[in-house]
Amino acid sequence: MEKQKSIILRRNYSNTGDNEPLDSAYIDCVLDSIFDPGVVRDFLKETYSKPDNSFCSVDELVFGIRGFFATNITRFLTEATIGQIDAEVIEQAKKLAIFEKTVRIDSTRYNDNNKPNPSAVFWPDPTKQIRPASLYETLPFVEAVDLVRKDTPIGSAGSCFAGEIALYFQRRSFNYVVTESNGKDGSTPDSSAQWGIIFNTPSFTQLAEKAFGLREMPRLADYNDTADVWQDPFREMVSFPTLEALEADRDKHINACREVFLKCKVFCITLGLNECWQYTLDGTVASRNPKSPMHFPLFHHRTLSVAENVDYLQRFLDILRDHNPDIQIIVTVSPIPFLATGRAEETHVVCANEHSKAVLRVAAEEFVAANSGVFYFPSYEMVSRCIKDPWEEDGRHVRRAAVDRIMELFEKMYVRADG
Repeated sequence: MEKQKSIILRRNYSNTGDNEPLDSAYIDCVLDSIFDPGVVRDFLKETYSKPDNSFCSVDELVFGIRGFFATNITRFLTEATIGQIDAEVIEQAKKLAIFEKTVRIDSTRYNDNNKPNPSAVFWPDPTKQIRPASLYETLPFVEAVDLVRKDTPIGSAGSCFAGEIALYFQRRSFNYVVTESNGKDGSTPDSSAQWGIIFNTPSFTQLAEKAFGLREMPRLADYNDTADVWQDPFREMVSFPTLEALEADRDKHINACREVFLKCKVFCITLGLNECWQYTLDGTVASRNPKSPMHFPLFHHRTLSVAENVDYLQRFLDILRDHNPDIQIIVTVSPIPFLATGRAEETHVVCANEHSKAVLRVAAEEFVAANSGVFYFPSYEMVSRCIKDPWEEDGRHVRRAAVDRIMELFEKMYVRADG
């Protein structure tokens, strides 16, 4: 079998002074990448991919092809099958336009002169001679979004890092929506309603479902004999002195959830874990891990995929927008690592944590890409990359100074300067 010749790619076709023509095999590749098989492509190959062609750059080749579409339609009409050529020529002309636009965009992807934030292209490097930059002075965003003013109704839910966001909003006099709190919260509750800490995406979906009557949550009551309090396992860290108080609060809490989602113009969610515990009887997911031996016969452990997380987030958004069409979502991934993993038979907690963050980060990216009015806030990247020594001594919680730096980024990204 005859060996295929190499296709020659010279780096400086378009901006050097040499007049060496493009390799004919290279021209064939370009034409194959633009056009569908058919009479148009065959004719272009026959016409342009000759060893003695005069094209010294891709720009010249494309200009020639463009001229063909402008001047050679008559020849096609006489040589091609009647009834096919008109549609084919038009379709292949569209292919050329798409190709030109794509190449124009791709050829400037690493050009920092045409970017909203020139420092967004290359990794910050203090040793560079041109535009040296420190990673620890970097705020990793591209463009500010005119999303929030101080009077914009804004709420939040999620992991313990979401609580830090809630406190920041209130201390800075944002219009943070609170529809339900209790005495121990003081004047600054750590969430918009008493839904408790939320670590996984199914819990966000369930929050919207129960708020608008689409899901009846299991009526479980968990007695903590150490603290002598009652809790709902689907509302982690919300406690009641008696079972009667917990039961009496259920409907009130649902109304408070609904009120938050109807009032907010912007809602922030923080994703924490891709591991969860699912109630066997109806598939409802607990907000955290089981707390007593009585839980294990009723709940089983699951590790959620990227696709499952995206689906849960999408349903959460769809439900909210059915009732509040203009609500906008800011999604972030909590930088706080796992306390523990349920996968330790085969995966160390450190590795499980990195897998979880990677899954949630990709899910957040896909969720944002699929929806208008949904934005990603890089708190995870700030802590993991852009803040020196961000951790408290436990290695899991973020120092106050780090939170302030993260929220400085939030204000630059999303808060109107006059807001």
